[in-house]
Amino acid sequence: MKKFWIVFVVLVVFIGGGLALLWRTVNKLEGGPDIAGGALVWEVAGAYPEQADDSFLAQLMYGHALEVNDVVFALKRAAEDPRITGLVLVIDSLATDWAKVEEFRAAVRRFKTSGKPVVAYLESGGTMEYGLAVAADTVVAAPEAILMVLGVSAELSFIKDTLAKLGMEADFLHVGKYKSAPESMTRNESSAAAREMIGAIVDSRYERLVAMIAGDRSVGAEAVRGWIDTGMFDAGTALASGLIDTMLYEEQLLESIFPDDELTYLDDYVRAGGGSRASHKIAMIHAIGTIMPGKSRHDNLQGRIAGSSTIVEQLRDARDDDDIEAVLLRVDSPGGSALASDLIWHEMVLLRQEKPVIVSMSGLAASGGYYISCFADSIFAQPGTLTGSIGVFAGKLDMHGLYDKIGVQREFIARGENALLFSNNSTFTAGQRQLFQTQLDEFYARFVAKVAAGRSLDWDQVHAVAQGRVWTGDQAVAAGLVDDTGGFERALTAVKTMIGVDPADKVAIVTYGEELSFLQRIILQSLNEVNLGAPPLMSSVAPPLAAILGNRELLAVAALLDGRPVAMLPYRVEIR
Repeated sequence: MKKFWIVFVVLVVFIGGGLALLWRTVNKLEGGPDIAGGALVWEVAGAYPEQADDSFLAQLMYGHALEVNDVVFALKRAAEDPRITGLVLVIDSLATDWAKVEEFRAAVRRFKTSGKPVVAYLESGGTMEYGLAVAADTVVAAPEAILMVLGVSAELSFIKDTLAKLGMEADFLHVGKYKSAPESMTRNESSAAAREMIGAIVDSRYERLVAMIAGDRSVGAEAVRGWIDTGMFDAGTALASGLIDTMLYEEQLLESIFPDDELTYLDDYVRAGGGSRASHKIAMIHAIGTIMPGKSRHDNLQGRIAGSSTIVEQLRDARDDDDIEAVLLRVDSPGGSALASDLIWHEMVLLRQEKPVIVSMSGLAASGGYYISCFADSIFAQPGTLTGSIGVFAGKLDMHGLYDKIGVQREFIARGENALLFSNNSTFTAGQRQLFQTQLDEFYARFVAKVAAGRSLDWDQVHAVAQGRVWTGDQAVAAGLVDDTGGFERALTAVKTMIGVDPADKVAIVTYGEELSFLQRIILQSLNEVNLGAPPLMSSVAPPLAAILGNRELLAVAALLDGRPVAMLPYRVEIR
C-alpha cells in the first residue's frame, strides 16, 4: 500500500508539472515573454534576412532569425515604451548589405529622438560594423579591440579561361551598353562601360560613407578619409584619433551607464510583440532572392528563390481581400527570369487598378527586381540600394569540348533549321544569333515601355538611364527611377498617406506564409524555454556553408542558361 501512494504521488507531480509546463508554454504563445524593461540590448550579428525561413524544420535546425522589419519595428516601439530606458548595441560581425545597415542606422537614429541614451559596444569590427556603431550617442570599444575601417571596393571575377580549360565556351547576347552580367563568362576583363558603371557606384558609396562618419563623429571629411586610408586601429589609437569615445569591457559599460537597470534583450522584445490593435490593414509581400518560375523557396545551393507563382498568388489574395487597404511590396532581388518577372509585373498592374501599391527596396532591386517594381504608385530605396539594370541577356554554354575531354561521343538526329538552337554542343550560328538578338531587342523595348508607363516618363527618357546600367538608390532618384530614399518607415508613411491615415497612427501589417500548427509552436516555444546552452542544430554549419558558396545567385541563374531571356544584376559591390 505504501508503494502505491509513493507511485501515485510521483505520477501526480509528473503530470502536474507537465500540465504546468504546457499551460506556461501556451500562455507564452498568446502573450509572448515577460518584459522586465530597462536597457534594451541588441546583440547585432549575422545576416538579418528580409524574410526568414519560418518553416518548422528550418526553425528546429537553425533557430528563428530576426528579420529586418523585426528590428526596425521593435526599435520604433521601444522608443515609445516607458519600460525601456535606453539602447545598447553589442555589435559582432555583420553578414548583410549596406542598404540594410542604412535601414538599421535610421531606426537607431529614430530611437535617439526619444531622448533615451544609445550606446554601441565593439570588440572588433569592419567598415560596416563601425558604420552602424557611429549612429549611437556613444561608441565604446573593448580595451583590446581592433577596428578596420577599410573603405569600399568591388571585386570582379572572370571565368572565360576557366571554362576554356574545361572545354566550354559561353555564347551570350545582350541589350544595353551596361548589361554586363555575361562578361564574367565571355571576357577576361571588364568592358569600358562596365568599369565606368562600377566605378561610379564605388565612388558614390565611398563619398556617402565619408559623409556619414563625418556627420556622426562631428569631424571633417578629410579627417575621415585619413582614418580610412590608415585602415586599421587598435582601441588606443582609435580613441586617440577620435573614432571611439572610451574603452570599457561590456559589463563595465552596462554598470557605468545603466547601473540600476534591468536588461531586456531584443529577441525577447520582438517575441513579446506590441499588444495593440489597429483598424487599418496593409499587406506586406516579399520578393526576396532570384526571381524564378514556380514557388518561392529556400534552396541550400541557390539561396532564396522568389517564385512567381507564390508572389502572384499573394498579390491576388491582397487584391481580393476587402480588409486590405493597400500593399507594400518589399523587394530584395538581383532579378532573374524575364518571364517570371513579367508575370509578377502583370499582377502588380491589376492590383494597382484597385488598391495603392508601394515598393520598398532593400539591398537589391535590379533588372527583374526593378521590372516588378516599376508600376507601383511610389518606389522608395535606401541610398545604398543597387537598382535599375534595365536590360536583358540570354545565351548558353557550349560544352562539346568538355564531352570530348571525358570521352563522351554524342550524335544528334534533328529536323528543322533551329532544332538544336539550345543544344550545348555548339555556339549559335549567325542566323540564330540574329534571331535571338531581334527577340532580345524587342523584349528590351517592351521593358523600357513598361518602365515609362509606370514612371510617367517618355520612352527615350527611360532608355537614356536604362541600357543595363546599375544605379545606387540616391542615383536612381536623380535618374527618375525611384521617388525618394528611405526604408520601411518612409514607405509606410507613404502608404498611410494614400489611404488617408495619419502618419502617427498605427496600422496592422498582414503577411502571407504557412502557419505552424499549434503542436509545432509548442515544441519550438518549449525549446526556447529549455536553455540547453547549445545553438540550434545547424547554426554552426550554415554560416561557413554560405561563405563557401559565395554569390549563390550565380548558381540560381545557371538554371536559366538555356537561351531563356534573363534580367539579372551583373555585379555586387561590397563595403569592406
